[in-house]
Amino acid sequence: MANTMRIAILGETETAAQVVDALTTAGARVVAEVAEADIVLSISTPLLTLKTAREAVDELAAGAVYVDASGATPATARALAEIFSHVLFADAAFATGESLALALSGSGAARAAELLEPFAAVEVISDVPGQASARVVLRSMFDNAMAAVLVDTLWAAESLGQAKWMHNEILHEFDTNTASAAQSLLADTSVNFKRRQIDMQDVVELLSESGYESTMLAPIQFTHGRIMHSKKIPYAKG
Repeated sequence: MANTMRIAILGETETAAQVVDALTTAGARVVAEVAEADIVLSISTPLLTLKTAREAVDELAAGAVYVDASGATPATARALAEIFSHVLFADAAFATGESLALALSGSGAARAAELLEPFAAVEVISDVPGQASARVVLRSMFDNAMAAVLVDTLWAAESLGQAKWMHNEILHEFDTNTASAAQSLLADTSVNFKRRQIDMQDVVELLSESGYESTMLAPIQFTHGRIMHSKKIPYAKG
């Protein structure tokens, strides 16, 4: 039986083009007009999210679902839910990986999942708008924090004439690390934060001698201080 469900994609981003290709390859019918669609998937930029929504809201067909996957903040997702308060709305977070996968939250999450499941891996988080968007922000926090630590470490190594060695160490670390290694870091930090505080004092002294002013030492020490004052680490014993 031919597929009759129609999807409209809004946005001219690279991600939007990739999603169109993935959906088309999976057999979805991608249409050009919002009014023709059973589900509208907005993949614009965060700055254009609200503008795109306001332009589309009056064109939605009866019973259609509007899904925002622009990477906007949870607050913006809640604002979108107000714009689409009379219809089904969901915010979405794309999952990492090669295949098309997304998590959904909001009043239209369950319906959107039902429509998209033949073409993508879909997870319904809840009917509360903004929870999928929160995942986008948290992922961005993790990626940027990791990148900042790598950059700061290489700058510190450069100040000590060890940049090439440190670069190779970083690459080796990423080649060999596993999920269990990440869990071990959480558990060890929870139990041995005092030792880690002492270790960081040695780092402070070393960098002081080299003249390098670290961008990450203060936040790391602040984190250790929070643990010392009984701030629990989630899943540290998992």
